[in-house]
Amino acid sequence: MAVDLYELVSEKYDMALFIEEHSGAPSYQEKLRGLQGRYCAVRRSCADGSCFYRGLGFAFLESLVGEPQELLRFRERMTQSRHRLLAAGVPEHAFSRPYDTFLSLVDVAESDVSECNLLRAFNHPEVSDRAVQYLRLVTSAFLRSRGDFYQPFIEEDKRIEEYCAQNVEPMSAVCDHIQITAVTQALAIPLLVEYVDSMDSAVNQHIFLEGSSPCVYMLYKQNHYTLLYK
Repeated sequence: MAVDLYELVSEKYDMALFIEEHSGAPSYQEKLRGLQGRYCAVRRSCADGSCFYRGLGFAFLESLVGEPQELLRFRERMTQSRHRLLAAGVPEHAFSRPYDTFLSLVDVAESDVSECNLLRAFNHPEVSDRAVQYLRLVTSAFLRSRGDFYQPFIEEDKRIEEYCAQNVEPMSAVCDHIQITAVTQALAIPLLVEYVDSMDSAVNQHIFLEGSSPCVYMLYKQNHYTLLYK
């Protein structure tokens, strides 16, 4: 395992080893063993508040390596997201560098025969953080554009604009269910999340983009997301 070599997004490693790492939490370990029949490997994302966005960005582009038509469709969705950012009132100078950086990562995925170069790029702090910033801005713009729908789900009596400014856009803000719903819809990313809760006896799962076939899989526990691989 070479997790230490990649501090932001780790190399993929065996599910059995991941389970072994949690020997101090027997109940959690037992739930992970229940997942072992469906997943063979994991990939960690740095626990810095942006683990979901960083993991999602990497894993989705990884899933497009060797899929030129899907990469072309995603480029089109990126163009649409740029228009959505402008329509939401985000100044172009505030998103141009994150947008261009994410577009350059699409180029990497397009030219890669494996995930090696993409993994290297996502472990470059400046590149990786700009990619995260782009995804956060896309999420914020999507929520703002559908404020009437999402407002009832916002807690603490925050207006949607306040929620986005405090809970979505800051790099250290932990992603929640509302944000996952928004970003997966905005960029059409089919995602399955396995939720492990200390209060539940079983692992619960949720598919975002209902009715779709997931191309990204994640494990959630205590505000942290880990990538799963079949």
